[in-house]
Amino acid sequence: MLEAYGLKTHIWNNNLRSTLLLIGFPLLLLLMAFGLILVFQGFTSSGGLEGGFQTAVATMPTAVPVTLGLAGGWFGIAFFAHQSLISASVKSRALTQSEEPRAYKMLENLCISRGMTMPLLNVIETEQMNAFASGIRDKNYQITLTRGLMNNLDDAELNAVIAHELSHIRHKDVRMLVIAIIFVGIFAFFGESVVRGLFRTNLGRTDHHRRSGGGNAGALIFFGLAIVAVTYLFAILIRFTLSRKREYMADAGAVELTKDPDAMIRALEKISGKAVLHDVPDEIREMSLHNPRIGIAGAFATHPPIEKRIDAIVKYGGGRRNTQSARSSRRDQSMESSATKPKSFGKRRVNPWLR
Repeated sequence: MLEAYGLKTHIWNNNLRSTLLLIGFPLLLLLMAFGLILVFQGFTSSGGLEGGFQTAVATMPTAVPVTLGLAGGWFGIAFFAHQSLISASVKSRALTQSEEPRAYKMLENLCISRGMTMPLLNVIETEQMNAFASGIRDKNYQITLTRGLMNNLDDAELNAVIAHELSHIRHKDVRMLVIAIIFVGIFAFFGESVVRGLFRTNLGRTDHHRRSGGGNAGALIFFGLAIVAVTYLFAILIRFTLSRKREYMADAGAVELTKDPDAMIRALEKISGKAVLHDVPDEIREMSLHNPRIGIAGAFATHPPIEKRIDAIVKYGGGRRNTQSARSSRRDQSMESSATKPKSFGKRRVNPWLR
C-alpha cells in the first residue's frame, strides 16, 4: 500500500512540476519576441542603443497578442495533426489483432487491468529494438514498437516494455512531452526563419547604418540574438528535463503493472546497444524506451543510462540482475556512448523513483 502511494505521489508531483515548466514556454516565447524586435531594430533603425530598447519595449503590447496568436495557431494545428506527422516521420503503420495477436493481446490485457482506453498499436519495420508512446488525448494515444523488439523479446519482456510505454500514457508525461516538443518547434521555427530572413534582406542596410554613423545597430543585433539564443537553449533544457527523469517512473509503472521486475531488467539488457533508431527525428528518439544520445558530458542526455535504470529496479523494485547479461549490457553501452559511470552518493542511496 505504501509503495503504491509513493508511486502515485511521485506521479502527481512530476505532473505538477511539468505543468509549471510548461507555463514557462509562453514567457520564454515573449522574451524571444523581444529579442527579435531588437534584431529588427538593429537592421532597420538608425537610432542609438537606448532608443532601440525603448522602441522594443513600446512595441511589446502589440507584439504580445500577435506572438501568442501565432503560437496558438501553431499549437492548434500540431494538436490535431501531430500523430500523423509522427507516424510519417518514423514510417510506422498500424497493426491489427490478426497480424500481431501476441502484442495486441498483451496491450489489451494491460489496459483492461487498469480500466484504460486501449491505445492504437503501431510498428516500425526495423531490426533495432525500441518503442515509444505518443498522443495527447485518449482518442489518439498510440504505442509504437519496432519489429526487432517483437522478434527478439520473449513474452514477459515484451509485456514489460508495453507496460512501460502504457505507464507513460497513464502518468500523462506523453502528453507533456508532445506539448513541449510542439513549443520547442515554435522556438526553432520562428528563431531560425525570422533571423535568417532578417540577415538576408537587411544586411546591406545595416552596413549602411554603420558606415553612416547611424547608431549602435551592431549592439542591438548582438543583444537581440543573445536573447533569442538563451530562450531557445532554455526551451530545449526544459524539454530534456521533462523527458529524462520520467523513465524511472515508467520503469516503476511497468513493474507495478506486470509484477515482474526481472522481465523489465532483461528487456533493458537486451535492447542495450541495439536501440538506435536511424533516420528518426531527435524529438521522437527522446520519447522512446531508450535513447543512447549523451550530448556534452551527459548534459543533454534525454534518458538515464540503462545500467542506472536497472540498478533502480534491483534496489527498489525487487528485481534480480542476470550477471552474464549485465556484463554484455555494460559492454554494449560502452560502445554506444562514452558516458562515465553515475556519481556515487556515498552510503546513502537516493531512490530515483521517489526523489
